Amino acid sequence: MSELVKLSVLQFLIVIIAIVTAAHAAGYNDDDYYFNQLILEIYVDETGKALVTGYVDDINGLPFLSTAEYLYENDTKQLYALTNGLTWKYGDKWVLNFSTRDYYTDYHTVFYLPEDVKLLVSCSEGLEYFVTTSNESLVIDVQGCDIESPATTIEYRQPLGETEGESFDFSSGYLLLLFALSVLSLALIVVIVKLKRREYMHHAGEPQLKEKEGRIEPAPEMTRVMETLTDRERAIVNALLKHNGEMTQADLRYETGIPKSSLTGILRSLERRKIIIKKEWGRTNVIELSEWFLSKKGGK
Repeated sequence: MSELVKLSVLQFLIVIIAIVTAAHAAGYNDDDYYFNQLILEIYVDETGKALVTGYVDDINGLPFLSTAEYLYENDTKQLYALTNGLTWKYGDKWVLNFSTRDYYTDYHTVFYLPEDVKLLVSCSEGLEYFVTTSNESLVIDVQGCDIESPATTIEYRQPLGETEGESFDFSSGYLLLLFALSVLSLALIVVIVKLKRREYMHHAGEPQLKEKEGRIEPAPEMTRVMETLTDRERAIVNALLKHNGEMTQADLRYETGIPKSSLTGILRSLERRKIIIKKEWGRTNVIELSEWFLSKKGGK
């Protein structure tokens, strides 16, 4: 068991390095295009408990998180979860069901099971899967593109010779060790990505966001303009007022909760009405309240 743990930890650290690289690249996507990605690794032990780690744009499409212990970093889109809600057992058979409730332009899940299980795999339409072995694990690699609500069901049987003590050691030692490494890796990824983003902006010669000076309080003239806006347009303007009239498009999306696919159109509408100005900043945008709108504060 100790050799298995060592091999798995080494494999996990390699995965983390790959995720850091992917997170750095993912941090600079153009906000004007809809792109929803899910890339997850699922490690399952003999007791049915699973460690889920990887990258996902929107966790609202993952119903299993409602009963899981998990960490999610909005900036890097990194997810770490520990759950026993993906599997259940009847008789001598285990069933693993991983289903989602979203549309994905890029979908990739990799399941790791004990190597000596006997299994049957079924996937929803549009998904392809491959079965291999690696480091004493059975690996099921599932992939798909432009797919709605993908789901994978894996039925498997384990050898009858396993003992309760061995299952407990694998679950409590192996998964908890990986989960602890995940927490440390999350902090490391956040620091690395933020430093790389700051370095990227510096070398790109882009202006830095001005220091936050507090909320801009709307004057009566500004309020009258806001009364002509829709609820979502008003939410965007209020968020900008709260942050001194300037935010990145990504931060604005997180602040308001407006989906990326809808936010772009709303910003264009506000820009046409001269309420905001959109400026390129690296590979994202900075959204600012316009001078015309801010002039209402002075009653001009």
